[in-house]
Amino acid sequence: MEIMKKKIETLESNEEYAKIYDDSEFEKPSVTADIVIFEMFDSEENNYRKISEKKLKILLIQRGMEPFKDCYALPGGFVRSDETVCEAAGRELQEEANLSCDFLEQFGTYSDPGRDPRRWVITNGFMALINSNHEEIKAGDDASDAKWFDVSFRKVEGEWVLRLTHEEDVICAKLKEVTSQWDVKRKFKTIESDDIAFDHQIIIADAIMQLRKWITETHIAFRLLPEKFTLRELQQIHEAVLDTKLLVPAFRRKVSSLVENTGEMTGDAGHRPAVLYREKQQSKERGYEYNSI
Repeated sequence: MEIMKKKIETLESNEEYAKIYDDSEFEKPSVTADIVIFEMFDSEENNYRKISEKKLKILLIQRGMEPFKDCYALPGGFVRSDETVCEAAGRELQEEANLSCDFLEQFGTYSDPGRDPRRWVITNGFMALINSNHEEIKAGDDASDAKWFDVSFRKVEGEWVLRLTHEEDVICAKLKEVTSQWDVKRKFKTIESDDIAFDHQIIIADAIMQLRKWITETHIAFRLLPEKFTLRELQQIHEAVLDTKLLVPAFRRKVSSLVENTGEMTGDAGHRPAVLYREKQQSKERGYEYNSI
């Protein structure tokens, strides 16, 4: 009873203090949420006997107004006064791209005072993972178009090159790594950027590096697959994200404890039938523990 009384007194004291507190001394930033949306697509093959490869893509919105009119940007927007940053990210995912997903995680905060020419805006980077069963994408009211871009992020002659491709549209950015010996993750600085709004090339680069880290240390790969899949598809997911080829025997040994045989086979015409697997229930219950595969 005494503890409850003290809590009430503290609350009342805080409310009284808030009424007289003058916060005009401090400039107030706006807050936004920007979402890097990843999805795996099957490449188109002219030979029906050839198994299609997986391609990692991200969704970009072409801005329909200033600033950065006609440039491509990540879906996102301002946080409202009655919602959390996470709630804003989920709302913007629906409003800006007509998408919803079960995996929406924050991975970074970006507060460079000059990142937005309109005002001081602090943004929060979120990663969304979408499987192939999503609804048709649709650009929001302040966008002129929305497209899925193939994504590549590689180190070339000492510089990191971000390359985003959609048919004839090619967007590139060059970044310099500025990671110190004390940093727990890689950090980048823009050298040059082509048709990417704000500092979204940095946010995209960070998201790719974070996804590469998570896919080797957690069970996140299953969020990019249907419920039933082949081991080849699971390996393709890892190879597409990591941008490298993996040895089949070694990969299958490492994932053997995470999957179980469904007893079903694929029925694709022109291909040898393959066993269908699913994520083990114990793996789902553990969630995203840091168990390296």
